[in-house]
Amino acid sequence: MVCLSRPVGATVDYVARAGSSTSPAGRAARSPAPVTPKGQATRASILQTAAEVFAERGYAETTLSELIARSGLTKGAFYFHFTSKEQLALEVLEEKQRQWLEFVSQRALAKPVAIDQLRALGPALIKLHREDPSAYSAPRLARDLARMPELAGIVRAQMRGWIDLVASIISRAQQDGDLPPQLDATALATILVAATDGLKDLSDILDPPNRAKRGFEQRMQRMTEIVEALISRDEHPAHG
Repeated sequence: MVCLSRPVGATVDYVARAGSSTSPAGRAARSPAPVTPKGQATRASILQTAAEVFAERGYAETTLSELIARSGLTKGAFYFHFTSKEQLALEVLEEKQRQWLEFVSQRALAKPVAIDQLRALGPALIKLHREDPSAYSAPRLARDLARMPELAGIVRAQMRGWIDLVASIISRAQQDGDLPPQLDATALATILVAATDGLKDLSDILDPPNRAKRGFEQRMQRMTEIVEALISRDEHPAHG
């Protein structure tokens, strides 16, 4: 059950912990953190390059050899940081989640009113994917890794954390009188999260590869407009 009274800041912390590789399964897969600035920079570069490849091809179609080649490192240097594709994919997912949380905090959660935070989520997501196409790696990896029994729990907790975050915003908007109190905040949050991820998959199916990202942006913009219309209707109900 989602805790709808949880402050958004606490919910953000919960989302970060939910998908973190500091969980038991995550710790088993996580590589030791580098201790030198050069090592940290190399690790960050591998994560970003891998995110780009996973965004383009998904988990199943990406090979470890391809990831090593795209990194520009020798096998030995690469394996010092990551010893398997599974380990790398899990940490890419965690890093992209961290970046999304940071982006959302700056673009949406910093707004003082909950209803404005809800309004800002869609545009923030569009802007993030426009500025960082590798952000597409997160939903693709989540879908693929969720099929792996040893990692399914981590991905499931992460997704529940996102729903929790959106539900907490909806709940506070209800408390402020900006959304109908009879709405089930968790159900609505689940639908919005599912619609967002579903639009990514739909764009991959309907559009050619060179148009999928643009198609997603356009469909997300339409969904944002629908959410805005529903919010505006509740804020300014028609008088009979």
